[in-house]
Amino acid sequence: MKIKENKIIQNERLKEICIAKDVDYKSLEPLLDSVRAKKIKRVNYHQQKIVDVIEKATK
Repeated sequence: MKIKENKIIQNERLKEICIAKDVDYKSLEPLLDSVRAKKIKRVNYHQQKIVDVIEKATK
């Protein structure tokens, strides 16, 4: 139960930081998910996801 509580607290803190720094939290979520996928799959998925998010944000 402690791990789930910590994850919730960390997500809330990240949302607060995003609001304070004027950053879109929704754009960070796919990047966080890609880091988890990279640890599982051991592929270069994370780098490609960063490129995709940046390209989408600049269009």
